[in-house]
Amino acid sequence: RRCSRAVLAVQERLMLSASALSFAVPSLRTSAAYAGSPSSVRFVSRTYTPFDPNEKAAYGMGAAEKFSYDPEHAYAYVATERGYISVIDYSAPVASVTSLGVSLGKGLTARDLRLCGESLYVVVGTIGERTEPGALLAFSRVTRAAPASLAQVWEVGVGPGPDSLLPSPDCKTVAVSNQGKGQCTGGVVCQLIDPEGSVSLVDVATRSSKTVSLGYVAGSSDSALQAEGVHIPLPLNAMVYFDDFSNKKMDMVNFAEARRKYTPATMLEPEALAWAPDGSKLFAALQINSAILTVDVATATAERLTPLGLQDWGASGGTQGLDTVRDNACQLKHVPEFSTLRSPSAIEAFEIDGETYLMTASGGSDLEYGEVETAKKFKKLLVDVPGGRPEFHPNFQELTAPGGGADFSKITTAVRNFGGTSMRLSIGSTAVDYSNPKEPVWKRAVGSGSRSVSIYRASDLSLVWDSGSLLEQEGCKAFPWAHNGEQDDDYALMYGVAYSHASAGGKKDIAEKNTLSPPALDGDACHDRGDGKPGPCPLGKTVDERSWKDGPGIQQGLAVGVACGRMVAVAVTRANSLAFGFDVTDPTQPAFLFVHHLSPASKDKSPGVAFKEQTLGDIGVESVSILDKHQSPSGAAAVMFAGAHSGSLSLYELLLTNGSRCALPAPPPPTSPPTETPPPPPAPPPPPPPLRPPP
Repeated sequence: RRCSRAVLAVQERLMLSASALSFAVPSLRTSAAYAGSPSSVRFVSRTYTPFDPNEKAAYGMGAAEKFSYDPEHAYAYVATERGYISVIDYSAPVASVTSLGVSLGKGLTARDLRLCGESLYVVVGTIGERTEPGALLAFSRVTRAAPASLAQVWEVGVGPGPDSLLPSPDCKTVAVSNQGKGQCTGGVVCQLIDPEGSVSLVDVATRSSKTVSLGYVAGSSDSALQAEGVHIPLPLNAMVYFDDFSNKKMDMVNFAEARRKYTPATMLEPEALAWAPDGSKLFAALQINSAILTVDVATATAERLTPLGLQDWGASGGTQGLDTVRDNACQLKHVPEFSTLRSPSAIEAFEIDGETYLMTASGGSDLEYGEVETAKKFKKLLVDVPGGRPEFHPNFQELTAPGGGADFSKITTAVRNFGGTSMRLSIGSTAVDYSNPKEPVWKRAVGSGSRSVSIYRASDLSLVWDSGSLLEQEGCKAFPWAHNGEQDDDYALMYGVAYSHASAGGKKDIAEKNTLSPPALDGDACHDRGDGKPGPCPLGKTVDERSWKDGPGIQQGLAVGVACGRMVAVAVTRANSLAFGFDVTDPTQPAFLFVHHLSPASKDKSPGVAFKEQTLGDIGVESVSILDKHQSPSGAAAVMFAGAHSGSLSLYELLLTNGSRCALPAPPPPTSPPTETPPPPPAPPPPPPPLRPPP
């Protein structure tokens, strides 16, 4: 045991030095792992970050979209969607906002940022644009000895609609995912512009970029991708249907130019990234396609595109069911003949005993092109006819049932499951066959997002574990008032900072959350927003709001790292701010550790009210980092969360079952003789029982 702890101590010291010099994939030898796992988290500090150079902070301004922490100099860098990078000083017990931040330029937004080596890398795009090329910027990092404002060193162009960046383990290459998300332009009639998705590999030494085209894995037609099981949200023939045959949409959209330039790669959208430990492979999560892309880095080629399949929510699907009923309660049940796309919104690599694994979190995202949405409310898709068989809604009257229009069995089941509700179902390639665009065939009921986290073996991308229904089960058990609830930027206060900066559409959405109905026709406000006045509902008044959508969906709020001598993962739901902890030291049988709510004040107070009182926690988390005791500003293993909507950066310490911290040993008294190594801490209790692996 002493030898094992010594090995782990060496691993931790190497990871500390690597954290400043590289972006090493977390690695652990199970022979050196501690016996116990962290079982909870404890709040340490929170800083509300500015969204512009004037050091303003406000709810709903995207003031903490992404962050990166420098353990060597104790500075955190926080990216805002308004194009400002703030620098937070963690050298003192109470973190503080410094004056060392930098504006990226008018009209630019920071999509992601990471520190690696001596540089801070920031990928930027144009605010409100997803089809224009972006750029990778390199800044010299702030040092403790001679702190100075961030200074840009170089810039390299990347592809259209950049989304995420990740440096290689040796910091020699920076990968950027170019989502190439389509946008509708023009007036009343939508004109779709949709570039191909791609990946940029930027050589730091030469400051040059190679583009990884997805054309090879996409092929020349949709049929090959569909046959493999890759989801295409809006196939070419679907555009033909909406343009030429849809009675409802043909005068509202115009996909002619998009059809002329269409390739299957235009419908592939890489987002979150993960590197193999040796830097030879890069993995990209394609949330909208429910797939993972593998890139061969040496040749800068897309090697393969692996579909992740569907999560079956029937009795034989290996889960305890899900909640699809808006009844202000948590009632999970199996839903026959209903599946959801796995939709990986986040991906993290880690290594156990020399084998690499990938952990993903499911989001559940759909596309919107003007009046065409790739997911529809059930009641706008199918209609129950009393005394007769179901019919397609007039908006989709051209759709037909399988079997030449004769087999209504799946449609009848779907109506029995979701009839008259706003449950959102896909109309992409997995759900609808557009081979004949004049009469598309509705195949099955498919939703977005598996409401779970999953682990895959990186070598063949085989699924080794999935959390199934656990997020809904454990989240509701601990925090029933937050079950499938939501708080986002639409819940900002009327005429506040976020409202004044919002677009016309954004102002309308905020007004709806601030308006009571009745008397207004459109209004979702509550009579008490938390201060006795009507306004946006507190989280505790929005139970089940997302049960018809993605449930406990996660958007990039996932981190994996070594802490407390174990491989630990933390995943955060974006809409209702639940942080779930797992011990993944055994990737085939992870143990559930804890669930913690990151904003308890939200139970009874709307976010704007709680923000004014400075009691608001982390809302809209899309960036998480696990810090071992050598990296943490508190000297104990911790987790940092950035709340995009709340504009907050928070530090929580991990606690063992006995309530102790995983901390650095206290320095010996001045009169004590020096010791070579500190005595090992007592072994904590054994870890919780493992979760059941997938069937």
